[in-house]
Amino acid sequence: MASVARGASVLRILLLSLYSITVLYPLLWMIRLSLGDLQGMYASPWRIIPDQWKWDNFQSAWKVGQIGTALYNTLFITFISLLLIVAFCYLASYALARMRFAGRGFLMMLFVSTMLLPLQIILIPLYRIDVLFGINNSHLGLILPYIAAGLPISIFLMTAFLRTIPFELEESAAIDGCSRLRLIVSILFPLSRPGLATVVIFQFMNIWNEFPLALTVLNNPDLRTVTLALTSFKGQWGLMDFNKLFAALTITTIPLVLMFILFQRQFISGLTSGALKG
Repeated sequence: MASVARGASVLRILLLSLYSITVLYPLLWMIRLSLGDLQGMYASPWRIIPDQWKWDNFQSAWKVGQIGTALYNTLFITFISLLLIVAFCYLASYALARMRFAGRGFLMMLFVSTMLLPLQIILIPLYRIDVLFGINNSHLGLILPYIAAGLPISIFLMTAFLRTIPFELEESAAIDGCSRLRLIVSILFPLSRPGLATVVIFQFMNIWNEFPLALTVLNNPDLRTVTLALTSFKGQWGLMDFNKLFAALTITTIPLVLMFILFQRQFISGLTSGALKG
């Protein structure tokens, strides 16, 4: 029996190690290309250690792609979108998870059904709405669709998480004279941090990596996001300057990695807690 358990443990470690390699190798390969040159890339495409370390690739990528401006624009759009998504989804999820009212199930079904619509289907209608309200070619023309697209999955996740919080806490607070507003802000909100962290990470990645809507709405180079800035490295006849492109990719990937590192514990807790009951 002990040998079987030991064999299962060894097999699990091997599978996890193989999975880790498949995840880490593309990142290491990206960093290697960002520090190498084209000759080394074509000569040894699978190596993860470059022959020559060319740190000036990052400087060139920063200038050519205007990465600084693109990072500022993307951080601004992402911050405003996340702030409103978290606020709206938390309040809507509280109502769906903790309150009894007619049509609650229908509203939940309506939110879930909108998750089935891919962005490509509503891309042209979204652009026409932006033009109608005069917000095309502006950050607001991206922020509002990002909020609308991010709310359904966020409400779904937060509703499942809030249902795991015991109702006895709410009843005890009501007996002590706690108002509903104070209950939402001071009691349930701190307990909801794992679920909110899950929402923040999901939406941060979605907004940070979004390309089709940004390409459709934004024409001003000074308003471009990081995904649009990466298209600056395409040269004549569609040729790509791969080393500068991967240097820019490395720079723009850092915020995603930092976000996950900061919220990884809450992210995992939010996923497992929401899966227990919902």
